[in-house]
Amino acid sequence: MGSTGATDAVSRQLSADRPLEAHALTRSTSAAVVRDYVNSLTSDEHLLVPHQGRGIDGTVNGLLAGAISLVFVSYGTGVTIVSPPSGRRALLVIPQGPMLVESCGNQWVANTPFALSSHHQTKMVPDPLRGAVVGGVDADVLESYLAATSSRVLVKPVSLASDVPLQLSNPNMVSKTWLEACRQLDQGLPGESVTWLENILLATMSAGLAPFLEQAFAPLPGNKGAPAYVESACNYLEQNLGANVRIDDVASAVGISTRQLHNAFQAHVGQSPAHVLRDMRLARARRILEGQAGPATATVAEAAFDAGFSHLGRFAAYYSEKYKESPSATLQRLRGRPQTTTAGRSSE
Repeated sequence: MGSTGATDAVSRQLSADRPLEAHALTRSTSAAVVRDYVNSLTSDEHLLVPHQGRGIDGTVNGLLAGAISLVFVSYGTGVTIVSPPSGRRALLVIPQGPMLVESCGNQWVANTPFALSSHHQTKMVPDPLRGAVVGGVDADVLESYLAATSSRVLVKPVSLASDVPLQLSNPNMVSKTWLEACRQLDQGLPGESVTWLENILLATMSAGLAPFLEQAFAPLPGNKGAPAYVESACNYLEQNLGANVRIDDVASAVGISTRQLHNAFQAHVGQSPAHVLRDMRLARARRILEGQAGPATATVAEAAFDAGFSHLGRFAAYYSEKYKESPSATLQRLRGRPQTTTAGRSSE
């Protein structure tokens, strides 16, 4: 067999092994079409630059599995992808072949999963035929999951900013789990199993990102010199969100002065106790609005009061500032959105 025939055989074999083949979105020679299909799910508005002006043979497969977007993409030729800072999206890349990656002044050949930086652009040169799987979720969803499942207190927004490559821990576990999820979706996952799959993907994403999520949690006692009363104070706040909590009460509960508590929070959490309390209350209100805590049909006012806000106008202002949408917009987006592209559900 000649070299051309061998190459074609390899290409056919790789095509047969592409993840999410049952959820094909496009097969196109247009770089703009391929880019736009990927962006429609990843929401990262990346740039796609073919090498030496060559045409591409692009394939995009993908869908939404609950709140998580899953995309497989290959280009059939050499390309450079330039992704902007991911901001309030957590985006994982699972290379299916060697991928040259450059971010934050670091350059490496990735064969295992990594995350895109929330603060810096990432350049990638994927394997032309094998491509990559990209998984994404809004940081709000990841924060809600962490707050609901972790024994520790979430005190800061999730931020994937690092001076070192955002290479995931437990990379084999992450790869195997996410690729198995793709296989399950290709085989036809029942609608009632989508939430189960979504939670598994969030769990493995959280485990893989654990070293980079540490800064979002209250420091553990003894961690980086943080005194035990900082964690105790965070736990006190978490347990009393709905009460009329004063910072003096928190300090008294953990046995220190208000000034000492404020200084310790600034030194080890990076925020004042009052700011941490407000963020915790906002996070709880958002979980209620998303239907993940409290009554499934809670109104904006009920979510605000349950989370400890006594002034609805201030709550709406704080919420809009933090989440870039109003509380009522969250209700409309999450409870009233059409579900036409989600795994396990058919179009209406």
